[in-house]
Amino acid sequence: MQILNFALFALYLLLNVVIGLAVARRHTANAREYFLAGEGLPWYAIGGSIIAANISTEHFIGMVGIAYAVGFVVAQWEWGNVITFSALIWIFLPFYIRGGLYTMPEFLERRYNAHCRYFFAVCCLVLWIVAQMAVVMLAGAKAMRGMFDVNETVTIVALALLAGSYTIYGGLRSVAWTDFLQFVVMMAGGLMVAVLGLVKVGGLTALMHAAPEKFKIAYPITDPEYPWLGVWTLFLSVGIWYNCTNQFIVQRCLGARSEWDARMGVVFAGFMKILLPLLVVIPGIIAFRLYPGLADKDLAFPKLVRELLPVGLSGIVMAALASGMLSHISSVLNSCSTVFTMDLYRPFLGKGKNDHHMVAVGRWSAFLILLTATLLAVWFTKRQMGVFIAIQNVGAWVAAPIASLFLVGVMWKRATAAAAPFVLWFRFPFTAFVEHVLFKHVALLRPFDNWLNRTFVVWLSCMALMVVVSLFTRAPSPEKLAGIIWSPTMAPLPAAERLKYGGWRSLFLWWAIFAGAVVALYAYLFYFQFFGPAKGL
Repeated sequence: MQILNFALFALYLLLNVVIGLAVARRHTANAREYFLAGEGLPWYAIGGSIIAANISTEHFIGMVGIAYAVGFVVAQWEWGNVITFSALIWIFLPFYIRGGLYTMPEFLERRYNAHCRYFFAVCCLVLWIVAQMAVVMLAGAKAMRGMFDVNETVTIVALALLAGSYTIYGGLRSVAWTDFLQFVVMMAGGLMVAVLGLVKVGGLTALMHAAPEKFKIAYPITDPEYPWLGVWTLFLSVGIWYNCTNQFIVQRCLGARSEWDARMGVVFAGFMKILLPLLVVIPGIIAFRLYPGLADKDLAFPKLVRELLPVGLSGIVMAALASGMLSHISSVLNSCSTVFTMDLYRPFLGKGKNDHHMVAVGRWSAFLILLTATLLAVWFTKRQMGVFIAIQNVGAWVAAPIASLFLVGVMWKRATAAAAPFVLWFRFPFTAFVEHVLFKHVALLRPFDNWLNRTFVVWLSCMALMVVVSLFTRAPSPEKLAGIIWSPTMAPLPAAERLKYGGWRSLFLWWAIFAGAVVALYAYLFYFQFFGPAKGL
């Protein structure tokens, strides 16, 4: 059975590569084909690709471990996306798509200046290569070693070769369609573990009544890990940054065959976000119920896989984990090459170059970026480094300032090109001050010292600073702001698409169902905590 597991697993990986290469061979590799899939992606491919790009080993290992230790509160990292997805659908996507953008740094240049574009592009590349590629490879290697005793370096090199084979050649189109396959496999593998676990504990209702303390949704504001204020404001900073300004999330929407497909793809991803806690949170609570006292909480998911799944089915879970890693790495790699080529190479060395040249640069830059991330991941395996702890503060250091620039930029016409770079540079010393001085030495704030609360303070400060500096510097010209400041008239689809996609295909209808479902789930869990079995816990 073990031989059969690995044989099926190998065939699945081969299928990924074949699909990625086959899709790429069918289309001419001009710049928009390579970087934006020729703007031909349907809504279901976009939504599935967003979820596949978002999920990695940190969900199946890290989030399951957090749920084991703390409980359902971490599900808000998925359900809270109703806020940021709504902002993406109704505020940001109309600008991005109608403006014909390739990248998010390009938007900053149009709204502010070239300095913001280059600064943001460099920050993105550094962050993605280290935190979104090398660390994900390392986490995946550790997971595969823990569950299936596969050597870590072998896993890292294999991931790089597999993801790179179709991503470098085929660009976004290959990434999106392989992502869709990986999305299906991830959901199947995750649901299988969740369903078998729920059967073992007697069902979801029995689990909620047996461990009601694990289904609390709101913690005190002074909680050291999940204060309610920090959790519920995280989506204004990290959420906006990750879902509305993040190249490897938004790029799928830029490759849509229509604006309706782009925005409906986000709605589809939203429905999947509702389901994700069943895959990555409920299993953690199931493991807590079945195997209390685990010394390492990150072993909760591997423990479930070993104890609950027959040998013949563990290959599906191997495929699900590999899918999470492959889709995440390929998505980030494609976005890295797009940002490097369009935001850093083209403005300086690529002026006047044809599409063939730009695609070649995209492929070579992707190869070098992947090589760098692979070497970093292998190096991390040789050292005992707190790389996971180091990236926890990304919210305050990166997300909050970037979110403030985009939000103020699209919502307020008075925001100036002088204020934006000032905030980008100011964030480094100010974030250090907030983290190491303000919350550590001011007695009034010391009880609230938590990265979530600190991120909210940094976000508020950056928003305020954008306003103050803008009021004291020269306002942008009306010509520069044409079509780039949000108003209610920007939110609807273009007239032709509203006529085509009415009735049961209405964007507003499905968005309202998605948002209503999240509100209903929150209402039930608030009732469960404050008036039901978890009352007083």
